[in-house]
Amino acid sequence: MLWRRRLSAGIREQTDTRSPRDWASLTPVLGLVAILIIALFLAPSFFQPANLGNLSRQAAILAIVAAGQTLVLLVRGIDLSVGAVMTLSMVIVARVSEGNDDQLVGAIGAALLLGLIVGVLNAVLVVGRRVPPFVATLATAVLIVGFQTAWTQGVPGGGIPSALAELGSSRVLGIPAPTYIALIVIGIVAIILKFTILGRWLYSAGGNPEAARMSGVPVAWVTAGAYIACSLLAVFAGLLLGGYAGYVDAYLGVGYDLDSIAAAVIGGTSFAGGAGGVGRSLLGAVVIASALNMIVLTGADEWLQLVVKGAIILVAVAVQTTRWSRPRRGG
Repeated sequence: MLWRRRLSAGIREQTDTRSPRDWASLTPVLGLVAILIIALFLAPSFFQPANLGNLSRQAAILAIVAAGQTLVLLVRGIDLSVGAVMTLSMVIVARVSEGNDDQLVGAIGAALLLGLIVGVLNAVLVVGRRVPPFVATLATAVLIVGFQTAWTQGVPGGGIPSALAELGSSRVLGIPAPTYIALIVIGIVAIILKFTILGRWLYSAGGNPEAARMSGVPVAWVTAGAYIACSLLAVFAGLLLGGYAGYVDAYLGVGYDLDSIAAAVIGGTSFAGGAGGVGRSLLGAVVIASALNMIVLTGADEWLQLVVKGAIILVAVAVQTTRWSRPRRGG
C-alpha cells in the first residue's frame, strides 16, 4: 500500500546513519578508550576485579533506565521522573515486604503498579494535556518526592528482602547478575524496535509525527506507551539498585534522570526524535559509569564529577548535532 511505502521511506530516512560523517557513531567508543587510558595513569585500581564488578553493576542499572529514556527520546520526549520512580519503588518494596522474601512478589507487584500509574500520568500530561515533557515529568518527580516524604516522614524504613539483595550482588560465571539482566532487557527492547511494527511506529512518530499520523500510525498511543514503558523500566532498575545497595535510602535514585539522558545522547539518540537505539544507549551508560567511577577512585571532589558529566554531555550533543544535521539528498 502507498501509506506503507511512505512510512517505510520515512523510517529509513530517520534511521539511516551511513554518511561520510558516520565517524560520529564511534564517539562513545573513542570516549571509553580515552577514559580507560586516563584511568591507567590516574586510577590503576580501576582495573581491579572488584572494581570492575561494581562498575558492571552500576552500568547495568543505568543502562536499563537509559533504555526507557531512549524510548521517550525517540518520540521527542524526555522523562525527568525516572530517578524519583526508582527511589519510591525501593521504598515500596522495603515497606511492603518488611524485608521478608515471602512478601517479595506482592511488593514487586506494588512497585510495578507505581510505575504504571506514573507512566500513565506522564502520558496524560504530555499527550492528553499537551504539557511540555520537561515540565510534565519534572512536576511528576516533585509529586513523587512529596508523596514519599509524607509517607515515610523522611525515614524509608522496612528492609531489602534477602532474595533481592542476593540478585543484586550475585555473580554467574564471574559476571554480576545485573549485567545479564541488563543485556536481556536491552536485547528485548532492541528486537522490538528493529523487527516489530511497534518499533517502526516509534521511529515514525518521533521522526515526523504529522506524516506518521496521516499514514495511520497511532502517534498518541505510541507516545503514551513510551512513557509507560520508561516508568516500568525505571521500577525494574530501582529494584536492582536496591538489591545491589542492600538498603533503602531516600537519595539512591538521585541523578539517574540526567545520567540516563546523558547515556542515551552519548549513544547517539537524537533529542529531535526518530533516531537512535538502545544498543548504543548501553554503550553510553558504560561511558558515563566508567567516567564517574574513575573520578571517584581518584579522590576528586563531587563538583568535579558534575563538571566532567556536563562536559561529556556537551561533547555528545555537539557531535550528535553534527551527525544528524547533515543535508539529506532527495531522490
